[in-house]
Amino acid sequence: MIVLRIDLVFEGGGILGITFVGAYKALIEKKYEVVRCAGTSAGSIVSALIIAGYRPEELAELIAITDFKQFLKKTKLAKTFLVGKLLSLIVHKGIYNSNCIEKWIYQLLAKKGIKTFRDIMVNDESPLKIIVADVTKRKMLILPDDLKYYHIKPEDFLIAKAVRMSCTIPYFYTPLKMYNKEEFSYCVDGGLLSTYPIWVFDIDKKPLRPVIGFKIQDKVSLTSLGKKNIFAYTQDIIDACINKDEMMYVRTKALVKTILINHDNKIKATDFKLDDKAMKYLSDCGYIATNNFFNDNHIIF
Repeated sequence: MIVLRIDLVFEGGGILGITFVGAYKALIEKKYEVVRCAGTSAGSIVSALIIAGYRPEELAELIAITDFKQFLKKTKLAKTFLVGKLLSLIVHKGIYNSNCIEKWIYQLLAKKGIKTFRDIMVNDESPLKIIVADVTKRKMLILPDDLKYYHIKPEDFLIAKAVRMSCTIPYFYTPLKMYNKEEFSYCVDGGLLSTYPIWVFDIDKKPLRPVIGFKIQDKVSLTSLGKKNIFAYTQDIIDACINKDEMMYVRTKALVKTILINHDNKIKATDFKLDDKAMKYLSDCGYIATNNFFNDNHIIF
């Protein structure tokens, strides 16, 4: 039986990233072998776990046993006083402690014997690419490659820490500081600059193999729904900046395909209190979308 080798790219999306688990299951059933993965935010979590060797059934089990409310751990300051959240925003730049993400990912990777990027490198190259935004330097980072700009050896950096950085939703989670000698940078959710890095394997030359990207259906704009107030207008401006068409940066489009995952839009990216039924629904959305894509397009490459 022929096994088709591909690279994967996952969009950001918070808890909506559960859809990627179902999508990955459908891909494996179609006998695709994943060589490299890249992602932003929730996409970085799935990418890291896939490269670490987690199979679809393991990821499904992981979803079932994980208490996602653990990602709503407030800072000590946010728990205090009536204005605790406001004070936490001012002092810590976020309400919830992003360290909970790093601890969770660290434990999951450790089960596969993986800690740093060195543990997954092949010929000194990482098959995992994680997108992070350095808001201090106003620069997008591709980790581990760009760690050299901070005088950090890419191979020594914790993968869990890189994932944490990519998942740090501004103001929601506390940002991580990256130090460069006496200077430091605030590093946050890569989706601020590239929520769907479909171009990441197409930077220097033609991709080594086909690239399949998974993108969650964008929500309908508020102004298109008839809302004309300044808040709706502002939100649509922000969404337009974040959800730009990043396929424009891809040169070899024939080797790059995007699978769009639809859902009912009732679940928000930060809804970490979902029940089992809702989580299964999201996973099924990814599975169905992937199967439909291949059935409709007869894609083999």
